[in-house]
Parts: sequence; structure tokens; C-alpha cells
Amino acid sequence: MSEYWIKSIGIDIGTSTTKVILSRLLINERKDGFSLPVCHIIDREVTYTGSLYETPLETEDMIHIEKLKSLLSKEYQKANVNLKDIKGGAVIITGETARKENAESIIHYLADKAGDFVVATAGDSLEGILAGKGSGAMKRSEEINGTVANVDIGGGTANVAFFQDGKAVTSLTFHVGGRLVRLTEDGEVQYIAPSIFKWLSYQSINLKKGDILSYKQAQNLCQKMSEDLFSYLLRNNKQGGKLLLTGAHNEVLPMPDEMMISGGVGAMMNDAQIHTMKDAARYGDIGPLLASVIPTAFPLSSVRIKKAVETNRATVIGAGMQSMEVSGATVHVQKELLPIRNIPLLKVKTSKKGEWSSLEFSRRLREKIGHAKEVFDTTQNPPFALTLLDMPYCSYVILQEIAQAIHEEMKKEFQKENIVVICEDDVAKALGQALKKRCAEGVNIVCIDGVQVSEGDYIDLGMPIGGEAISVSVKTLAFHQ
Repeated sequence: MSEYWIKSIGIDIGTSTTKVILSRLLINERKDGFSLPVCHIIDREVTYTGSLYETPLETEDMIHIEKLKSLLSKEYQKANVNLKDIKGGAVIITGETARKENAESIIHYLADKAGDFVVATAGDSLEGILAGKGSGAMKRSEEINGTVANVDIGGGTANVAFFQDGKAVTSLTFHVGGRLVRLTEDGEVQYIAPSIFKWLSYQSINLKKGDILSYKQAQNLCQKMSEDLFSYLLRNNKQGGKLLLTGAHNEVLPMPDEMMISGGVGAMMNDAQIHTMKDAARYGDIGPLLASVIPTAFPLSSVRIKKAVETNRATVIGAGMQSMEVSGATVHVQKELLPIRNIPLLKVKTSKKGEWSSLEFSRRLREKIGHAKEVFDTTQNPPFALTLLDMPYCSYVILQEIAQAIHEEMKKEFQKENIVVICEDDVAKALGQALKKRCAEGVNIVCIDGVQVSEGDYIDLGMPIGGEAISVSVKTLAFHQ
């Protein structure tokens, strides 16, 4: 058994603020004569916490890339970090910032410049889960053997994740945040986010740019927004909350035993009481006032409010410390291919109810590859990561038939493209070797197992971190339009 530390970075470009953290992850690699080698992340600790910066904007719809690069360079220097030593972590664009015109190009640029292996992500679902991990909600749900909901309220959105017994079970996002309405200390409205227009109409709140809000009017707006958010989460009146949702959500939400509030708005909940418009608008928005009304916004409920371990930096800590997995240690990896970033997952069922048929598997694989050519940019090499689900009991014969089908279908469509395969079961090394024997010279194979691929649509594969195991991050690149 051996243990070693690797460095991980987290960068969160939010609606209001941008922050950087550096952490390290302890990898445990177990090898003995009685079981297959296994790698796990067994400890995490934050080693550097950066300053909070106002997210630089060039215009209302554009992130200022040069100023962003400058503040990140400053943080790298302060942290005394060599980016080539970074093996894990995430660059994420959250909230309203993910709706900026240049968000997607910036996140790809930053991922390329942030180290050898850093994730790029901008999906609401994953953000909520990362925030819940960073705030302590996931760990708390394990401690109480119950359900904890984490509500991460920032400048543009509130990302909510529910955790049961240490596992994320569902997440959803609302247009609730401090920067959705911006105003001066005199109460003059300078900006209203279009995302809340329908909700304002539903609540009969007439608001437009240039209006002068009284303190009571601003407080009423924040009170109603908070009440609709928490009424939806606690399964009371859902109509107002539904209008604040960023997308459709049809699942029945679990009833939480406890709830945590993180994010920038969560951090302000313990601030001094607010009594005047000058106090409320000290940051040029409704953030402080929104934070002040949250404690009174809960409907009558037995849900306990638990203080979050981390508020302002919950998402970035979750990203820097929790976003990476480690593949199985018995894998087939040709290092020439690594690292690989932003490769889409193509999921294919190998069997039907455990019944194996080589003809049916080939047919399903052919259909999936045809669909992939329509929806993915398959000009990259490799074009996707083939993810094998519902593996049957894998005898030597079945394993060879799986390898043969993958080889034939990939060769038909892509000639000499490299191949990445992710297996549910512990057959990666044998399957990778079987594929290598069939493929032409120059075709590289990466075949891994031991990785859960349920949280996103894309994957990053990093360099080996010990033995044959590699670092892996599953993510989403769903940008808002």
C-alpha cells in the first residue's frame, strides 16, 4: 500500500465574485496478492484560499478576459503554484456569468491555461452539488443518516442540491440572487435581470429601470422571492417558485431534515441588521436585503437550519477538492493520448436484462455512433468516450466479441481514430489489450474502469497519478443562452 499527495485547483467565476483555492488530495493505492489494485482519494485539505474579486465585465454581456487573466495570474503568484504540478480541480462559470456571450470560449481558454488537468464546467446541476460538498452539506447528511438540502445563493442564481446519507440525490436551480436587481443608495433601479420578468408579473410587482424603490418596497420584493424559493423546496405553494426555476423540474423533492445556506448571500445572513436603503444597497444591489429576510422566509416547518461550514467559497472549495475521481488501477492506458479534455460520453448498453447478443450489441453500437456523428464534433481524435453499461458476466468469449464489435464499428466510421472506453465492471485491462490486438498500428487505446459517469456529459482524462491509475473528471459543459 502506498500514499501520495497531488495538487488540485478550483476557480469559480461567479455573477458577483471570482475566487481561487488550492488544495491537495491524498491518494491511497492498495496492492496486495489477494485483490486487484485500487486507488482512492482518502483525504483532502485546502492549502491556499485566495481573495474575493469582483468578476470583471467589459460590457453587460461580456466578461473582460484580460482583467480576468490578470487577477488569476496574481493569485497563482500569491499561491506560489507551478501550474504544471496541478493534477485535478475545476474551472467553473456560474450563475448569470454563464449567460455571457464569451463564457464558453473563456472557460476553454482558462482550462487550457490552468494546468495539465483542470475541468471546465458551467452546468447548474453540477454547481449545486459542488457547493453542497464545499459547504459541508454532503458530509452532514452522512453524519445524521438523513437528508440535507444546501441552498447556494449567489449574485444570479440559487443552486440547490439534496444529499441523503452522504450522496447527492437531486439538484435544481432558481433565478434568485443578489445581483438580479441593482440599485443605488437612493433606491433608483439601475438594472433588472430579464430572467425574473415573469415572476415579477406574477407577484404584481411593477418594476422598471429608473424607478425609485422605497426601503419597504425593496424589502417586500426580497421577502416574496425568498418565500417562493423555500415554499417550493419544502413542497408547499410551488407556483411562484416554478417561475423562478431555470428549467423544468418534475421530480418529487425529498423532505430535508436540515438545510444549509451558502454562497455570497448566505455569507451575509449574519451581518448587522439592515434598516435603511443605504444599508440595503451598500453593494449596489439587493444582496444584503435578500440575506436579511431569509431567516423569516421559511414556512412553518420542522426543518432545522444548520450553519454552513463554508459560505462564500463553498462552490470553489467543492470544485477544487471534490470534482476528481481516480480510475481503477488495472486499466489499459497508452500515455501518448493523455491528457484528454472535453471528450463527450457515448453510453451504450452491452446487454439487455443481462442477456448477451453480439449481433444486438453491434446494432446498438452502430446506432449510437450514427447519433454521435449528428450531435457531437467527431472531428476530434478520439471522437468520444464509449461508455459500456449493463455489462453481462464477461467470459473470455464475450470479452473478445465486445472487442471485435467495437473494433469493426469504429473502423467503419472513423478509420484510424483513437479509442477511449469506460467499463462499469473490472475488465478494462483485458478489454484494452483485446482491442489493441485488433487495431491498426498508430491507433492508441485508453480503456478504464472504476469511474461513475452519472453527473455530466463530458469527461477529462488526466495523466497517471500512481501505477496505471489516472485522474478522471466527469462534467457538464451546458452553457445558458
